[in-house]
Amino acid sequence: MSRVTKAVISDETGQDIAKAINRVVEAIGGEKGGIIYGFHIDGSESDPSARVTYLEDAIGMTPAHMDYTNNVFDYGDWEDAFFMPRPCMLKYDGTVDYYLNPNNYAQKEGGANSDVANSSYGGNAMMEWGQNGKKIWLKVVPSGDGKSANVYIADHKADEGYHDWSFHNCDGQSVAHFYTPIYNGSVISSKMRSLSGQQVSKTLQGTAEITAAKANNPSSKELWNIECLADRILINFLLVLMGKSTDTQTVFGEGATTSGTEAINDTFRTGVHNAKGLFYGTNSGEVATSSFGNCVKVFGMENYWGFQWRRTNGYILASGVQKVKLTYGQEDGSKVTEYNTDGANYISLGITPIGTNGGYISEMQFTEQGMFGKNMSGDSSHYYCDTQWFNNGISAFALFGGRSDAGSGVGAFYAVLIAAVSDASWGLGAAVSCKPLA
Repeated sequence: MSRVTKAVISDETGQDIAKAINRVVEAIGGEKGGIIYGFHIDGSESDPSARVTYLEDAIGMTPAHMDYTNNVFDYGDWEDAFFMPRPCMLKYDGTVDYYLNPNNYAQKEGGANSDVANSSYGGNAMMEWGQNGKKIWLKVVPSGDGKSANVYIADHKADEGYHDWSFHNCDGQSVAHFYTPIYNGSVISSKMRSLSGQQVSKTLQGTAEITAAKANNPSSKELWNIECLADRILINFLLVLMGKSTDTQTVFGEGATTSGTEAINDTFRTGVHNAKGLFYGTNSGEVATSSFGNCVKVFGMENYWGFQWRRTNGYILASGVQKVKLTYGQEDGSKVTEYNTDGANYISLGITPIGTNGGYISEMQFTEQGMFGKNMSGDSSHYYCDTQWFNNGISAFALFGGRSDAGSGVGAFYAVLIAAVSDASWGLGAAVSCKPLA
């Protein structure tokens, strides 16, 4: 079935047949290793949905969205996509102990009680990426001026422009899986953990949080660290693909972004949406309640935006120059092994943020590494609908997520590049990630 035929059938016959055809195409493509989903972002178009056009095997697909009227997530045609992650309990050595019931993390897949809230468990609750032997390959093709781009996401390396940086471990090997945190980080006995029922870590300097994340490592090999830029880039592109929009708050949920305070945050315990499936959100950002029911959940991860800023390895704004590193080793083109806190020998993007500090992102600059905020001159309902803070006079260590009082500018693309790694406050934290050994 050609991609053009898929689109025609979707238009003429209805979404049900189109959905069935797309599932067959994915199944056949999976056998051949030939799935390529794509989309184009038109940088000159301000409407968040109109600026995204499906390409390749995504043509004719129905986008996903949160159905706020019925309080359920509508996957559209994406529920069975090859890139969907699985919740699991991951041991410190980077091996999966068992998988969790995706609709109730308090249970194992078979229904028995899980260790998701057991602080004595020798590991963490994580999302496993890389389904049925299929890695996720990403290719970004910028336009001539870099304001627009075609983005391709595939289950195979279709050509040399595709990369699987999220799957690279500390030895420079491309492994079968990588793992992202289900929960905000909680420091327990000097280790940063991802567990349910925990108070979230706060008021630590970035170096202390990195040390706490690394304390999960069972040896000198670095499997565990805080979250990294390569994973954030990939997940953000997947959100655009699924939602066919650059307004992630409208599509997936506002998140905990309004009326938060330190005292309110202190009452929060991780796991508020353990029984909500992989995606859940509301169209309110209010957090001044005891339930924290407005927290957002995407790809099985709680508070991917909203509630608290989370430090992220691999992204530095150094004296106005955005610098990035996508792998622990140098295979990404950087000139340094291991992440650092000043961007020394990172890849220099040559992109200096302009516009209003704390303004809404009106222009992203696309490179082969991803997309990065360039001009902050937009508003809450156009272009990327998220804000970016920047200080071109310091060395800033990237923060994503967004504090619980940060308001409507918080979403998947919300970035803070105004804080030194030494900064500490109730709104700053981190979470663990894992790149296992081969």
